[in-house]
Amino acid sequence: MEAAVEAEVARRLAEQEKQRLDGEKHEAIESSKTDTMPSGVLMPLLERHKDLDSELIARLQELERK
Repeated sequence: MEAAVEAEVARRLAEQEKQRLDGEKHEAIESSKTDTMPSGVLMPLLERHKDLDSELIARLQELERK
């Protein structure tokens, strides 16, 4: 009788752990979907960053000349 109870407890614990892992996996997939940018957004951001870098370098060079 005790062995049957222990086996049932072990089975339920394993089932709960599997459900928890499946839930975490599902949450990770959902959060990764919301973290992505729509297509066409990244290139303008990179170009703007490049423009700002160029402007900063030009200003630093101007200050060095003075």
